[in-house]
Amino acid sequence: MPRRYLIASAAVLSCFAAMAQAEDFSSSYTQCMDTASSTVAMSSCIQAETTLQDQRLNRAYKQLMSKLEAGPKNSLREVQRGWITYRDGNCAFHAQASGGTMRQIEGGMCVMGMTRDRAAELERVLSPGQ
Repeated sequence: MPRRYLIASAAVLSCFAAMAQAEDFSSSYTQCMDTASSTVAMSSCIQAETTLQDQRLNRAYKQLMSKLEAGPKNSLREVQRGWITYRDGNCAFHAQASGGTMRQIEGGMCVMGMTRDRAAELERVLSPGQ
């Protein structure tokens, strides 16, 4: 019996995690996913949100670059290049690991989520303590 409770608890926690994560994305993404009835439609939602998150990331990156001195600016440039390489490799792995029809969805959600997280990280550097 304890195993059944453990599985139920994990399912409930994953639902809460998904709800919390969805709040970090745009309302248009949430609406799009609510009405998506196929993997093609879901992929379209993910691509649109990834574009928005990428724009957010680029905006934060450019703002931060404009505020930094030469040394830290070079460091950020190198770190960002490394992060892009890591993100792309990590998400390619996730796509491969899931396989099948979920391959494209998993890979796309990975890129979207990591891009969102990186944008938030750079925004925190721009506005510490907020």
